Amino acid sequence: MINDQLDNLYTRIRAEEREARDARVRDAYARAPRLSALDEERAQLFFDLAARKISADESKQRLNEIFAEEKAILASLGLPEDALSLRVRCKQCNDTGYIGTNNKPCSCRLLHRESLRGTDGVNARETFANFSIEIYPSPEQKRRTVNAKLICEAYAKALPSPEKPNILLLGMPGLGKSYLGNAIAYESLSRGVDAERVTAYAFVQTVLRDIREKTDHALRYQTVPLLVLDDLGSEPSISNVTFEWLFAVINERTIAGRATVCSSNCTLKQLSDVYDERFMSRLCDKNTTQVLQLTGENLRTVK
Repeated sequence: MINDQLDNLYTRIRAEEREARDARVRDAYARAPRLSALDEERAQLFFDLAARKISADESKQRLNEIFAEEKAILASLGLPEDALSLRVRCKQCNDTGYIGTNNKPCSCRLLHRESLRGTDGVNARETFANFSIEIYPSPEQKRRTVNAKLICEAYAKALPSPEKPNILLLGMPGLGKSYLGNAIAYESLSRGVDAERVTAYAFVQTVLRDIREKTDHALRYQTVPLLVLDDLGSEPSISNVTFEWLFAVINERTIAGRATVCSSNCTLKQLSDVYDERFMSRLCDKNTTQVLQLTGENLRTVK
C-alpha cells in the first residue's frame, strides 16, 4: 500500500515539474521569440549531424554558440540559466525515488515513506537540527543530555557501521530518550540508510499478528540496517512470544553487526528482573553497546 502511494507520489512530482518547465518555456518564448528559433536550430543541428551533413566539430561549435546566445537572452529577461530545463526536486535520484541500477531507495523516498506512515513512522520534528538546550532546568541535566546527544549524533553519522553497533538509552520518562532515538533514525534515513522505529509494545503486536495471519512482517526487525526499539520493558509478557522474539532480534542483529538503539524507562536492575541473564548479556555487552544514562526532571512537566 505505502509503496503504491510512494510510486504515485513520484509520478505526480515528475508530472508537476514537467508542467512547470513547459509553463516557463511558453512564457520565455512569448517574451523572446528568438529562444524558440534557437531551439529549432538546435534540433536541426542534431538532425544534420545524424545525417552527416556537418562534422562533429562544426556541430559542437554551433551548439556552443546557441547555448551562449540562449544564456544571454535569458539573462536579459531576468531568468536563470535553467529556466528552459526540467528541474528535479532531488538531484540524487532525479525524482525517481531510486538510486543506481540496483534500485536502492533514495533518502527522499525513505523520508516520504515515514511521512506517509504518520505517527507510526520516524517524525521530522525530533531531530538533531531541532535539538534545543534551552529547555533543561539545571546545568547538570543539560550537560548529561548534550553529551548523550553528541554521542548519538556521532553514532548516526557512522551508520550503517558504527564502531559499536548498539546504544542503550536509560532514564525516567520525559528525559529525551525517544527524541534521541528518533533523531538517530531521521539522520539515518536522511543519509539513505533504512531505519525502523517501533515501540516494544508494537513489536510484540506485530509478532502476534504474524502468528495469527501467518505473515512475516516482524522479520524486518532483524534485517533493517537500523532498528530503534523504544520503551523496552513496557511490552506485555506473552509466553513463548515476547522474550523469545526480543532475544532473537537483539541476538541476530548483534551477531550481524546491525545497528540497534534501545530505550527504556527501567533501570538495569529492573530490566534484569524482566529478562534473563542471556538477554541482558547481549543487551549490555560493553564490546557492542554504549549505555547512556539520562537523569533529571521530566521535561514534559517543566514549564
